[in-house]
Amino acid sequence: MKTAEAGFRFPVLGFTPDLEIWGFQDLDRLTKCGPRTLRNNMQAGMELIDADGRRWIVRSVRKSGRTGSLLSLLLTAVPQSRIEHELEPLQAVTLDDVRRRASAAMEAYAENYVEGDEGKA
Repeated sequence: MKTAEAGFRFPVLGFTPDLEIWGFQDLDRLTKCGPRTLRNNMQAGMELIDADGRRWIVRSVRKSGRTGSLLSLLLTAVPQSRIEHELEPLQAVTLDDVRRRASAAMEAYAENYVEGDEGKA
């Protein structure tokens, strides 16, 4: 199934195989990425969970075009690509399951969630 066919209810959380957590507010943000994300295939294997607890795994990602106008492309430091995912549906999860996974992701990358000078020696 393609990204547009999934009927996501946003927001959508993405959990990478290495426990990172990504957030997507809408279909536009879910279907675009920067060159490094595309080149390194960073979304492959990601589990997407929508606001209803429905879940998919990203089997592949392909570039389907570019985002914005030619002028915005010239003015943007990092051009974005429009992408399409090949998704496989998985069994839905509960809100508690999502909370546990989000907590595990935040613990795995705690340095990304510390504010100010906390944690610095």
